[in-house]
Amino acid sequence: MRHWADQYVGTPYVEYDCADLCVQVQQAQFNKAIGLPASRPNGLRGVSDMIETLQDDFATPTVVPVEGDAVQMIGRGRLNHIGILCTINHEPHVLHAMKNAGMTVLHKIVALKDIGLIVEGYYKWK
Repeated sequence: MRHWADQYVGTPYVEYDCADLCVQVQQAQFNKAIGLPASRPNGLRGVSDMIETLQDDFATPTVVPVEGDAVQMIGRGRLNHIGILCTINHEPHVLHAMKNAGMTVLHKIVALKDIGLIVEGYYKWK
């Protein structure tokens, strides 16, 4: 049986970045409207600063994440990436749009370190 996340895998990055993917998935799969700002800063520092500034407005940390929750990640030493938690065959995965991959991908949470990402935390959307 296919997982709902499969329909997003391989979508070109140019159609949306990681935040846009989260907004689209929350609406389509979980019927939740997330009103993230349309414009985003360029550069690692700008993205990281924006996430830290807006994080409390849009999400609440959770220690018991469930399917659809946000997975906030650190890359290159900064908070700069977000994805959606998926449980596939009882194992946690993250669906995320990766610029350097050029598309939306699905990774096992335990394998994120292999691509230079560290899970900062899990969040429930407000």
